[in-house]
Amino acid sequence: MRFTDKVAIITGAGNGIGLGIAHAFAAEGAQVVIADISAAAGARAVTEIEAAGGRAFSAPTDVGNEEQVAAMTATVLAEFGRIDILINTAGVVVHKLLVDLELDAWQRQLDVQLTGPFLTIKHVGRHLMARAASGQPGGKIVNISSVSAMMGRVKGGAHCAAKGGLTMLTKVAAMELAAYGVTVNAVAPGLIDVPSQRAEENISTAYKTRYLQEVPLGHMGETTDIAEMVLFLCSDAARWITGQLYLVDGGLMAGHYSFQGNHDFTLLGGHAGAQGMTP
Repeated sequence: MRFTDKVAIITGAGNGIGLGIAHAFAAEGAQVVIADISAAAGARAVTEIEAAGGRAFSAPTDVGNEEQVAAMTATVLAEFGRIDILINTAGVVVHKLLVDLELDAWQRQLDVQLTGPFLTIKHVGRHLMARAASGQPGGKIVNISSVSAMMGRVKGGAHCAAKGGLTMLTKVAAMELAAYGVTVNAVAPGLIDVPSQRAEENISTAYKTRYLQEVPLGHMGETTDIAEMVLFLCSDAARWITGQLYLVDGGLMAGHYSFQGNHDFTLLGGHAGAQGMTP
């Protein structure tokens, strides 16, 4: 029960990775705030968490809208009097070639996955700064990034750009909030087994099969794999860690098996002659 009586806002927690993180925090004693754009998804999440013995509160929010983010922050403070943890998980998906991508689709991806974390950090960060000034403990912020922050993907231009920007936002926020005892880190998942990834029309079996050929551990991740890293980064055990991006990807970014091939010759003494062999 590492987070007993802590108040944790989790954006996009109506389903997927965010919901898994919400369950994990609730199981550790936190009061969880479900800040999802869908009121129905938020209500379902609250029902699930309470049925499991946790405490949850729904605050429907479009994180790309500053007025809604400000209102959500004010609502949480009015309801609970404090905010200890902020987890930015909200995300949207658009898969199109750059030359076919509409501006509004590009903008929406950035609004949710880059501007959204900026806005929540801005408004929640002000509370954390004020609380620190009064002598109370600092807070924890974790942004959910992606391996796409470091690896390009065809038809993923908006997603990659947003997640790449989120890495730098994490670092800047870590520097600006460190004096107030607030740590800011990011977690980059690989392919995670959530309902939206199971539907053939969303991610094909062929894609998943090819993807897993490049994953050393050989299988998709679970929401609990991401949640455990987030819990660690928000715990006292991670008090001296900030401004970092942590990969939780089954080893995907360690290297690509497709590059190995027959590249297995040995050359220890330099080139000698046309054969490239040492004497």
